[in-house]
Amino acid sequence: MLVVNNDGIATEPVTAPRLKSLDEVKDKALMIHVGGDNMSDQPKPLGGGGMRYACGVIK
Repeated sequence: MLVVNNDGIATEPVTAPRLKSLDEVKDKALMIHVGGDNMSDQPKPLGGGGMRYACGVIK
């Protein structure tokens, strides 16, 4: 989970242990939700993360 303060600054690193190269996500979409995923085998709508906040393409 990436936590961002009210100034838009994230201070904790995000880890993705299965990601071997940034090329694997290049030109893929990234969706940011207001809340966090519920990390459940029975997901809630939108992963439990709440409203969609922003999206973009990773370059």
